[in-house]
Amino acid sequence: MTAIIVTKVGTNRNTPRIWLEGRKLEREGFRVGETYNVDHSNSDRLILVRIAGGRRNVSSKKRNGTEMPVIDLNAQKLAEWFDQEEKLRVTIRKGRIVIRKHYLKEAAQERLERIRKKIADNHKLAVHSLFHGAGVLDTAIHAGLAKAGVGTFVQVAVEIERKYLDMSLESNPHLFTDESVLIEAPVQDICIDRAIQADLCVMGIPCTGASTAGRAKMRDTKGEKRTYLPEEHDSAGALFFNALRWIEQTNPALVVIENVKPYQSTASMAVIRSVLASLGYVVQERILNGCEFGALEKRDRLCVVAFTEGMEDFIDIDDIVPLRTKPEKLSDVLEDVPLDDERWKSYDYLRLKEQRDIKAGKGFRRQLFTGEEGHISTVTREYNKARSTDPFIQHPTDPLLSRLLTPLEHARVKGIPEAFIDVSWVATTTRHEVLGQSVIWPMFEAVGYGIGKGLASLRENIQQPVPALAAA
Repeated sequence: MTAIIVTKVGTNRNTPRIWLEGRKLEREGFRVGETYNVDHSNSDRLILVRIAGGRRNVSSKKRNGTEMPVIDLNAQKLAEWFDQEEKLRVTIRKGRIVIRKHYLKEAAQERLERIRKKIADNHKLAVHSLFHGAGVLDTAIHAGLAKAGVGTFVQVAVEIERKYLDMSLESNPHLFTDESVLIEAPVQDICIDRAIQADLCVMGIPCTGASTAGRAKMRDTKGEKRTYLPEEHDSAGALFFNALRWIEQTNPALVVIENVKPYQSTASMAVIRSVLASLGYVVQERILNGCEFGALEKRDRLCVVAFTEGMEDFIDIDDIVPLRTKPEKLSDVLEDVPLDDERWKSYDYLRLKEQRDIKAGKGFRRQLFTGEEGHISTVTREYNKARSTDPFIQHPTDPLLSRLLTPLEHARVKGIPEAFIDVSWVATTTRHEVLGQSVIWPMFEAVGYGIGKGLASLRENIQQPVPALAAA
């Protein structure tokens, strides 16, 4: 029989202590009065071997009048192997006890040392991109890191939509190398190979269930609104589980997650915080606004950065600052659409709906922009449907006419490089889909730059010993 104990390094009189007791010791040969030796020859573990005439004795302790075997290792020398309060994995079998760091601690130590070495050697960091889309988030993070002197490439990209993945390949050839693996599949259908380790995981976990619009669409079986958990969403509700599973298997040193602002208060986010902390990550969160980071779209996004314990002195997302200045007016990014162009339409159904909403006392109003504004409201994934809540450009001379943003204008208000929509075979609807569900590009360029500066500082301090990790 094998007994496994997860315990931690304690203290006794300011000296490190490892305490083991119970019938499992007795069953595997460590009975009261038996002797054993401690093998110190391995740098990553201690091995206790039962042997006649050994230097140490199995002691005893009475519990409710019953004598129980006890092994008490209490010596300053333990600090050469383990940190105080460090979590341990103890295996007991047939007269041998192996004491080593818990696998989560070893994993955290391994990824910290790995990224330190890559940064020191100026090697490109391997990025795993989940829910890749057309790669807008990836290019923003990549550009920011590159600006700080840190190179990256997409080692694995996972995307369920073929057309989005094709767009990324055509628009972002600089992200990929011969080592890149592109996976066109649902993330939950992928068996992860532990041998393929990530340095950075980037993921925009689908927000369909967590967004305000997504929650509003949920109905019970009678068609009435009800209290609803985002995790109940058919396609997107459980994807955070697959994201966490990927992180645990690929062991990245850094994780960047983006989502809608309401995601911060979901059960999914609570689980993400808890699991990442248990895996040895420090989790930081910040709500970022597009206008503050150089874009015209007034959209809030949740930015989550998780980094391995030991990197606290180098990365702090509260220090992230804008890299770009927002255009002064919306008109600065609008195309010159002729006043008699067929894209100017009356949209009578929207005007009539607005009148009905006003009469019913509802707060819904059309969002008409002249171009003089210093911002525009959120342009969403289904923008091409021309809904009453979508932003329109007002005709300069005819108050009954308006138009949607062109895909080029849509990209510009989000600060997204025009290469993303400069793909001839992609329909206008698809372009708006890609842009509408994407991030504010300058926002995450700034995030990448902030992380890159932290990693560059890590390079400058590379001669120092690897910081001790806190216990999980």
